[in-house]
Amino acid sequence: MLVNKEENIVQCAATLACELHKGQVDKAGVDYFTGHLTAVAKMGTTWQQQVVGYLHDASEDTPHSVEEVLNLLDAKLGTPLSDTDRLELADALHLLNHHLAPNRETYIHRIKENALATAVKMHDLTHNMDLSRIPNPVKKDYERIERYKREYAYLSKA
Repeated sequence: MLVNKEENIVQCAATLACELHKGQVDKAGVDYFTGHLTAVAKMGTTWQQQVVGYLHDASEDTPHSVEEVLNLLDAKLGTPLSDTDRLELADALHLLNHHLAPNRETYIHRIKENALATAVKMHDLTHNMDLSRIPNPVKKDYERIERYKREYAYLSKA
């Protein structure tokens, strides 16, 4: 089956995310790739949103920097991303790494400055707000959901 360039990039990003997050589980104890990353990526309406959906936690939850993650993606592709595509993906991935912001508020405010990062973060929050994923939610889970709702509302404002 022939796939176009963008579909190939998405497939390679999915394969890479699966490898990088191997053995990780989400708050519900479900495999992180199949339980969270795939859900976030599938909400994407563009190939860029899907790629960033798969890779948005790679530089937070693995020892790799954004640049290393994109180099690994290039290796999977067999040819490097175009400079324009790489810059667009890198900008969003940097913004989505909360370790690179001094606090949560700054992190969310920075994300809103970038349309791609905003779209993916809203997909991420949508999935995270689904309490049905957590078998026995406790007070801490409900408090986290309330924070996610506030962040989602902020990001969705024009």
